[in-house]
Amino acid sequence: MKVRKFNFLLLVLTLLGGVVGAITGEMLMARFMTDIPTSILVGLYFGQLGLWIGGMAFIAEKWKPVLTGKRWADQYALFSLKLLLPVMFILPFAAGTILQYVYELDASTIKRPQDIVLVLDVSGSMLETDPDEKTVTAVKEFLMNMNKSQRSSLFLFNDETSLIQPFTSFANDKERENAGKAFEEVIKFSGGTDIARSLAESMKYIDSDNSGRRTMVVLLSDGISEVNVGETLQPFQNREIVINTVGLSREKYEGAKLLSKISVQTGGQYYSVNDTDKLADTFQEIQKNAGERLLIGERTGSAGYMLLYKIMRIAFIALIGAVLGMALGLMFDNRFLAQSFTWGGLAAGLIAGFVMEWGFRNYYLHGFLIRVSADILLAVIISIFSAIVPYRMYMAREGKKNGILSSRMNAHNDLNQKKSSNSFH
Repeated sequence: MKVRKFNFLLLVLTLLGGVVGAITGEMLMARFMTDIPTSILVGLYFGQLGLWIGGMAFIAEKWKPVLTGKRWADQYALFSLKLLLPVMFILPFAAGTILQYVYELDASTIKRPQDIVLVLDVSGSMLETDPDEKTVTAVKEFLMNMNKSQRSSLFLFNDETSLIQPFTSFANDKERENAGKAFEEVIKFSGGTDIARSLAESMKYIDSDNSGRRTMVVLLSDGISEVNVGETLQPFQNREIVINTVGLSREKYEGAKLLSKISVQTGGQYYSVNDTDKLADTFQEIQKNAGERLLIGERTGSAGYMLLYKIMRIAFIALIGAVLGMALGLMFDNRFLAQSFTWGGLAAGLIAGFVMEWGFRNYYLHGFLIRVSADILLAVIISIFSAIVPYRMYMAREGKKNGILSSRMNAHNDLNQKKSSNSFH
């Protein structure tokens, strides 16, 4: 007979496992983001998350065996413990690795940016926002990080917009240093802020370049400006040119709102910098993340606003959720419970995927908060689905036939015993 059961202790402990897994995953990302392939990193993230959720679920059922029954707790708990690492780590790891690899594959029209256009606010208000002129240092470091295959150009704007460096590639560090010195000599802060004009002028210049190279724009400003966003951004959207924006003053909410809208509507990212000492690091992050697609992180570049990648993220997180649920059922060695948890994981993954897709398009939400929310949803919803989708428990008279792995092992042992008995007679 199939039943629906709910274990409150399982809910609490798997929720705790989701939180701990999110924290551990964040530590993994901070340590290995630039050292290992992103597909392996995402696999490790979900592998260790599965391990934490599975470990906590095992403790809950061993302590209070509501879903699995006393027979499991007495006779098969040790076998489930042996399955913890193989199924709760390896299966989610494999799913995360494979799906992140597919997610990173470029569609035929998607290319990473080859050229970067810097559009920098030099209005009078910048003297208050950046009195130590950290912008100059950040731009010089930005130029030093350009590789030989990339080109950069620089625009300065206040009420007017000026091109001070056309598209240029640098063969060596000496050329990069000279470009930085030239920028430092011409920069002067004065006047008002006209963002719409600066973007129009930069687009006109990009259009005049017939190289056919993929271009990305980085807009830095601290002020508020009158901008017809739809009209101003239409040329960028038509050519799939991403605008990443950097706001130097979080206190000016209207300015932050405008810059965020510009970046979101072109598939870019908004970076809020309330400490000018962090400006150079922000520029480096923009260069590193150009065109990046991470299942558990921001999606930058021209793919940022594409429906294809929105659907892929939600569908792939749903599949990973289903794998987590199936793995949990396998660990308990109950195929009926595995079916229940799989449906729960699929539902949880769909919701978590929507949370991630929505969250990473909102500049005011921190990446960790988005990931921990998604991880908690995965853990909690999977744990309660045994009360929604009925399953069959271990029954004393049915013995071991509900088990997936143990039943096969026992059948093998019975066969060996029968052979031994026949051999003796």
